[in-house]
Amino acid sequence: MSAAADHTADHAAQGASAGAAPSTPLFHERLLPGPGAWIVAVVVGAALGLILVPLNLAAAIIVAAVAIIVLLVVLVQYSPVIEVSDGRFRLSRAQIEVELLGEPVALAGEEWALTIGQDFEPLAHHCVRGWTRTGLRVEVLDPEDPTTAWVASTRRPEDLALALRTAKALQQRGDQDLAD
Repeated sequence: MSAAADHTADHAAQGASAGAAPSTPLFHERLLPGPGAWIVAVVVGAALGLILVPLNLAAAIIVAAVAIIVLLVVLVQYSPVIEVSDGRFRLSRAQIEVELLGEPVALAGEEWALTIGQDFEPLAHHCVRGWTRTGLRVEVLDPEDPTTAWVASTRRPEDLALALRTAKALQQRGDQDLAD
């Protein structure tokens, strides 16, 4: 069972019983593609309209405009969101409680290339995008979860690592306050 499926229901039950409102995220990033993907989307949309020019110029312009808009919206919608809030780490649709995670490691350059290449972990949960050159790896400490780690592309790995550490400290402090 994956970390997302295994732990989402537990948190939902806790949030419903506590009645707490969601707080401001400690970290939020949408991994939008680089300029090349945006240019390709516009060119492909324009090319779709260009096909219709011999038939009807007005239809060609409308098709090109609609195709460009649709392709740009698709680029945004399929860009994963990375977020740390309410004691949870979310990578796209998957999420896990921060208390089940080890120490985050920010990776860049050669370290990042090795992590997503030669040292690839098949049992880790990956959210990697080719247009980023940095990322983060954090070990999963839950013995019942077969996932070994979470590996995520991010343009701000140090900020994400700090947010995870902060969320974990806040979670531990909250648990300690409840015990007292």
